[in-house]
Amino acid sequence: MYTCPKGHQSTDADYCSECGALIGQSSLAAAQAGDSTATTPTGNDICPDCGSPRNASNRYCEVCRYDFQSKSSYVVTTPGITPASAEPVQDASPPAPPVTSITIPATAASSTFAAAQRLNVEIIIDSTLVTDPEMAAKCPKDAPKRTFPLDLDENLVGRRSDTKGVYPEIEIEDSGASRRHLKLIRQSDGGYAALELGSANGTKLNGADLEPGIITPVKAGDEFVIGMWTRLRITQR
Repeated sequence: MYTCPKGHQSTDADYCSECGALIGQSSLAAAQAGDSTATTPTGNDICPDCGSPRNASNRYCEVCRYDFQSKSSYVVTTPGITPASAEPVQDASPPAPPVTSITIPATAASSTFAAAQRLNVEIIIDSTLVTDPEMAAKCPKDAPKRTFPLDLDENLVGRRSDTKGVYPEIEIEDSGASRRHLKLIRQSDGGYAALELGSANGTKLNGADLEPGIITPVKAGDEFVIGMWTRLRITQR
C-alpha cells in the first residue's frame, strides 16, 4: 500500500486511488520499504478514454486519470479562465437611431434683421428754432450735419453724461435736450417707432407734441424737434 500526502492508503503508486492526489517519490519509497507485498494490478476493466487496463482496486486510470467511480474524464482547470459561453452575449442597450441632418436656411435665423428697414437719423443744428435771444447766442454756428445709422434694436437719443454714465447711441449736443430724451426702437415688422422718455422740454414729431411713454411708428421723411435748436430727420439709406 502507498500513503498519499492527504493520508489516504492508495493501491496506486503514482496517484492516490482515493482522492487522485500525486504521490511523491519519498512516499513511494517509504511505501515500498514498509510493504513488500504491494497490490498487483488485476482485472479486465479497460479505461474508456485511453484504453489502458484498469487495476481492479484503483478508482482512477493510471494513464489519463479517468474516474471509474463517477465515470467522468479528468479535467484540468486553470484559475482565472472562465469557459466561453455557448451563446453570444447580446448588448442590452438598443442601437442608436440614425442621425438625421436638418438644414436651417440662413434667412430663417435672422428674419427680423433681414426685413429691417435701412434708415438713418440726420442731426441738424437749426438756429431758427431758438426763441430766446440769450440762448440764440449759444447756438453753434455752421455746425455740420451728422448722420447716425439705425442698426440696433434700440437707439437712445440724448446728451452724453460721463458723471451719470449715460452714453446715447445718437448723441445730441444741445443743452435743452435731456440725457435720456427718447428712443428709436426696431419693430417686429422691420420698421421703427419712437418712444418719448419723459424729457424735460418735450419732443415734437412732424410739428405735433409726442406723448411720453407711447410707442409711435416713424418712417423715412419724419422729423423731430428736440432741445433748443436740434432737428432729427429720418432718411432712407
